[in-house]
Amino acid sequence: MSSFPAQADRVRDAELPVRRRLLALRECALRFPPYGFRATWHHLVVNAGLPVRLEEDPDSLLRAVQELEEARQLWLAEAQTFKARRRQEKGAGRREPRPNEGWHTWAGWLAFCPDPEVHPRERLATVVHRLIVAYRSEAAPSAVCPACGALRPSPPCPSCGAYPSSPAGVRASEGPDTGFRWQQIWHRAVRREATVGGGHITDFRTEFTPTSEDRLFGILQVYVRGVPLGDGTTTALHPHFLNLRGLCAAAELPGSRGPEPLSLGDTFDHLEMSLETSERDVIFTFVTRPERGDPPPWAPRAGATMRLMVRRSDVVNAWREAEPQFRQFLSWL
Repeated sequence: MSSFPAQADRVRDAELPVRRRLLALRECALRFPPYGFRATWHHLVVNAGLPVRLEEDPDSLLRAVQELEEARQLWLAEAQTFKARRRQEKGAGRREPRPNEGWHTWAGWLAFCPDPEVHPRERLATVVHRLIVAYRSEAAPSAVCPACGALRPSPPCPSCGAYPSSPAGVRASEGPDTGFRWQQIWHRAVRREATVGGGHITDFRTEFTPTSEDRLFGILQVYVRGVPLGDGTTTALHPHFLNLRGLCAAAELPGSRGPEPLSLGDTFDHLEMSLETSERDVIFTFVTRPERGDPPPWAPRAGATMRLMVRRSDVVNAWREAEPQFRQFLSWL
């Protein structure tokens, strides 16, 4: 098993394929995950701007490993100080560490975040420094979160999501299996600060993340019962705006209809989709097209049909919430 420095060198090696460099970054995050691996990975993806297709911005890998290294250096310095002090204490006959020093044992529980999308947003080094100072002063049990400084009636912190290690080293339990949600985080298809949209992922949600200066181009995603349908590529917002408006109109029509072919634009070309409606529900049926090249990694297996049902009201409400936000980008409409 190679070390953090060796893996960091691989991340920086421009001669290696970007996929290999990405896996090296994963190894670095596994070796030093102050928020737990999943939340730390999400943090790096967002802060460094790691795109779905790494070829578009390979330097994002360098930004990510640099941020991780900065925080790790602080942690290593603290660990060395702790080891030196423990050697002195053992020489003086104190064989066991103090009860409140359990936080030194594993960096992955410095400020564990059960929800991978909810974690401190500041640079890792800033938060790690704040945590070290708080734990040294034994401030962790207080009502103030040592990760972000907000009031924390009970863990996890309602502001930043962190669940700091207790003085006795008690660790929070792992969060529930996130399924498609984690697949997207791993593949860098995440919501970012500029993302707008409406609805809930677990029912129906549509969202757009602008990537161009004029905000007319970006990444559009649609979720049906937690399943992401878009391919994560950059696309024009306007045609998708019209397609989604038509989908909402279909959901508002009374009575049962379909199934009929459904087209939502080029972001969804890897799927063959149909739509039908009952008195209460909208039913999406889709299958990955094997002839459409390389589908997104979260797409259903080619040839396997998925049939997902959502309430009409979920589709309509999601669009009503998203439409005015999309219109702000399409001010000429």
